[in-house]
Amino acid sequence: MPNQILFKQNSPELVKLLRASTVAYYKAKLGEIKITYFLIILAFVYPISYLIVQDENVKLTLFGCSFLLTVLTQLFANTFKNNTSKGAIFKEEFDTILFKLPWKSTLKKPDYSEVSKFSLQYKGKEIKDWYSTNLSSAIPHNISVAVLQHSNTSWDIELRVQYRRWLTGFLIAYSILLWVVLVSNNADGQIIFSIYFSILSFYTHFIVLIRGHSSAIHKRKAISEHLDSIIISKKEISIEELRDIQYEIYISRQESAKVPNFFFLWYKKQLNRMTEDYIE
Repeated sequence: MPNQILFKQNSPELVKLLRASTVAYYKAKLGEIKITYFLIILAFVYPISYLIVQDENVKLTLFGCSFLLTVLTQLFANTFKNNTSKGAIFKEEFDTILFKLPWKSTLKKPDYSEVSKFSLQYKGKEIKDWYSTNLSSAIPHNISVAVLQHSNTSWDIELRVQYRRWLTGFLIAYSILLWVVLVSNNADGQIIFSIYFSILSFYTHFIVLIRGHSSAIHKRKAISEHLDSIIISKKEISIEELRDIQYEIYISRQESAKVPNFFFLWYKKQLNRMTEDYIE
């Protein structure tokens, strides 16, 4: 029999919050992913333009594109951040209601007109059983909340670890390939400097992403390890402590570095199995 804490997770009120949160995060991700793809394209086009095309007009056009992208990134940075904050506060409302935790007094409640607005934009599959239904009904309420909070953190940690590994591997592979191409084409110092200067925004973007995911992983691990000590030892935990942990989860959900949806879907089944195994 499922744990009583999970009976309400598929209610229209809570599903609406999940739909809204998913849309808000998707909008934040979309901007970051578009910038990443564009910078990857430029990272390959720049060396080609210098080594093969050697057309000054093409170089100037690419510099213009890079400059424009930098400006647009700064202009829309607050929009990306705002959507991330909305996704985090919608998810916080969902967890707080489901876990029966008091609302953090310093947090502003989500605007339900915005919840409706974002929820109506959801076009994906029906959201059902956000948390595992295998959680035993014999587990006390407070420990049950701790287990579900742990599933939140551990899921995100593993996903980000895999994505950070992919980002790092891609950056290393690209750097090696670029150096091989430069050496094989006997590129002189001026061309090498021009190419690396041109792709500086590409390296900066990827390093910022890697550092962002590393920061999120570090924060989540601290929460996860604390919850592990509580769950494994089966010691008592108060509502106040659970509320504090929930706030830390809310803070970590506002990390600007995102994992693309396609990557999430690749690892979804594997991470779900890990979560189920932990709960069992």
